[in-house]
Amino acid sequence: MATQETNRGADPLLRLPAAPDGLRRRRVNLTTFLKFFGPGAIIASLTIGSGESVLASREGAAFGYVVLWAVVIGAIAKGALVYASNRHMTLTGEHPMTRFARVFPGPRGWFPLLLAVICILSFPGWTSGVSVALGDYLESVGAGNSTMYAIAVVLVAAALSFLGGYLLLERIQVAVAALMVVIVVAAVFVSQPDWLAVLQGLVPQSPEYLPFVGEKYPDIAETSGWVELTVFMGGLGGGMYDYIGYTGLLREKKWGMLGHQEIEGIRKRLLTMGKRERMPLSTEAADVATARAWSRAPLLDMFAAFVAMAVIAGAFMINGAAILSRQQQIPDEDNVLTHQSQFFGAVAPVFEYFYIFAVVMVLFGTVYALWEVYSWTAYESLSAVSERIRRLGQRGLRPYVYGWTGLLAILMILTGADFVELITPASIVGGVLACGIYGAGLLYVDKVNLPQEYRMSGLVRWLVGLGSVFLTVSGVIAFLQYLEVLS
Repeated sequence: MATQETNRGADPLLRLPAAPDGLRRRRVNLTTFLKFFGPGAIIASLTIGSGESVLASREGAAFGYVVLWAVVIGAIAKGALVYASNRHMTLTGEHPMTRFARVFPGPRGWFPLLLAVICILSFPGWTSGVSVALGDYLESVGAGNSTMYAIAVVLVAAALSFLGGYLLLERIQVAVAALMVVIVVAAVFVSQPDWLAVLQGLVPQSPEYLPFVGEKYPDIAETSGWVELTVFMGGLGGGMYDYIGYTGLLREKKWGMLGHQEIEGIRKRLLTMGKRERMPLSTEAADVATARAWSRAPLLDMFAAFVAMAVIAGAFMINGAAILSRQQQIPDEDNVLTHQSQFFGAVAPVFEYFYIFAVVMVLFGTVYALWEVYSWTAYESLSAVSERIRRLGQRGLRPYVYGWTGLLAILMILTGADFVELITPASIVGGVLACGIYGAGLLYVDKVNLPQEYRMSGLVRWLVGLGSVFLTVSGVIAFLQYLEVLS
């Protein structure tokens, strides 16, 4: 089968390179599964230190088991849109943001610019929030001043990321995070949760704070339960500030059309397409079969990442409900990481000491990973509408992203705001609402620009569509309640 463009008059059709044998098999073996679990591992490790370990524990402690459904629905909704985004990039060689800039009615580029503004404004919130959480924890164990630690985390992580000097520590972090997950999952069974309540919590229901919250944590009780839960869903598995960059990272994997020897020419050709013009992808049976095989690569990567994140978040939430709520403790203000050491102590007391090391490694690794992902997100968003940014490249844009994120993050740290206060706007708008908007854009592009044979399956379209509606509506309601426009 041809692996390059074949000339057919003035309009040659595009054909994907041959897919690896492992992707062509009806049943994917473990070797293939692990081979294509790459970019998703970065996102999974990036979010375990905040969305899963902090926010999931907090929701379990504040609400009990009744909000476990948010883990499942949130993971499915976000996983579907991430797969759709990465699938589009794999099959066409073009980032969805680039297509968004050309296909939507109205002023050219307004849609990716809207998402770019949301994401870029979200960068400092998450960077400062995670750094403050780590700084507060270090102070709680007697290591020094929390503010100085938080600022140091921002600066050191940025420097290491920019210079590329974190490889050894990165490998240690992966091993520590893996052991951390094993212990937390084991703690679920040791803590003996109410399994019937766990099952009932998988059924969607209104988030209502447990009775003790109003008495012991009045500030939390004053916050709408929906705002509190939406902040968690924004942190679950990341947000658009991560996912746009996540899709961009596929360029380095060279999956599908990204590995075509004429990829630069293909990209330039796609830039000349009309708004409603179909991409010139070959619809011959063999080429469609190749496309279906390649679509398994982003599917395997997404599936592994989001199943892992759902299991981790579910374990932390169950432990929060089984251990922390019994003691009427909620991760809050400058103690968002302190109480979780009990999860480790439930398995064996010695693991409480391991928790100190694990928290430092995982959260520092999270801040470290943010810089590279954010620089890719900024590049993919802005290059979609700017030829100057495309010429500058992701590496050339990095100093500006680092400078913006670092300066604003340090200023936000100096305000004295706590972790939840710092991340709430970014989590609601960038982690939930923007995801819903992006998913709607993917559905539009899939229908308008892709040949029928290359479009999402009916199941994927339904999952992306329902997920987009859920995330958009949830984000709008939570944001209006956060602004106190709605009660």
